[in-house]
Amino acid sequence: MRSKSNRFIENVVSGLHLDPVQSTEIVDELQAHIEDRAQDLVDDGLSVDQALRQATIELGESDSIAKGFYEVHSRRSWRHAFSGALPHILLALMFALHVWTEPVIVAVMLGTALVISVLGWRAGRPTWTFPWLGYCILIPLISWGLAMSAVGYGAWGVLTRGSLPLDIPIYIVSLAYIALSMWVVIKVVSRVARNDWLMASLTVLPIPFLAYWFLYFYNQQELFDQSANRIGLTLQEIDSTAAIIFLIMAAATIVFFRVGRRTVRLALLAITTPSVVVLAWLVYKSGIGALAVFAFAIVSIAVLMSPALFDRTPKQIVRATLEKLQTRRKS
Repeated sequence: MRSKSNRFIENVVSGLHLDPVQSTEIVDELQAHIEDRAQDLVDDGLSVDQALRQATIELGESDSIAKGFYEVHSRRSWRHAFSGALPHILLALMFALHVWTEPVIVAVMLGTALVISVLGWRAGRPTWTFPWLGYCILIPLISWGLAMSAVGYGAWGVLTRGSLPLDIPIYIVSLAYIALSMWVVIKVVSRVARNDWLMASLTVLPIPFLAYWFLYFYNQQELFDQSANRIGLTLQEIDSTAAIIFLIMAAATIVFFRVGRRTVRLALLAITTPSVVVLAWLVYKSGIGALAVFAFAIVSIAVLMSPALFDRTPKQIVRATLEKLQTRRKS
């Protein structure tokens, strides 16, 4: 009788977007309900096929059931939501207190994020640790950018002077590190996106703004050519805006965890990312035009949605869930 209900169960599982433990419990509950109800109908005189069909019809549409389970099981407590927003809040404090230039404080922040991410990964990847993991990803991304700069500098030297400005082994190491760092980032993002790619999007939420922030300082070297007093005032204005932006990310993270509806979560992330970039552009007045910042905002949304490429296909999700259920029942 169980095989007759597999198609309905597969349709439900493919739309759950929950971790394997939750999905297994839901599948077990649904299968037990369908089989019990079908058995009652068989006892009333229906055939097995008719009973299974009637039992699944009474449950409703599989998409609606999956959506309902997702809204209930994906919603987190206030404590969970605050824990996920905490790294953004700490970044906001770092900028508000103008201590982001202190290497020791930055190292402590990154070390804390790394420890929490590793412990969370070993404990089954609770979703509140994903925003912490996002800041750990910055380490290979920044080093990737530095390696790309070295390669780009070499390519420019060949085009303009016909020779490499640095030794060939340096470029070989740089290219190897570019491949390694990107592999690490893709591997981590794909593992997070395995059950729900929106969680991976939440993980990379601060990366577009931080990319804009780094580009701003790269193109505004004249800030450091001004008088000391003027530098302090300008950097304080920049830091205040960054602090507000990280608080916006913290608020968006809290709402993300507290709201169970998937469409609301998607809309929240899609709105937050370009909004903070545009806000930074309006305040920093970095000199790039509206068309350029619009393009950057579009690219930011694309980066935020890119984890969807690593989302597992429904067949993979169903297979993994059913295998876990069979293993648990045998034990």
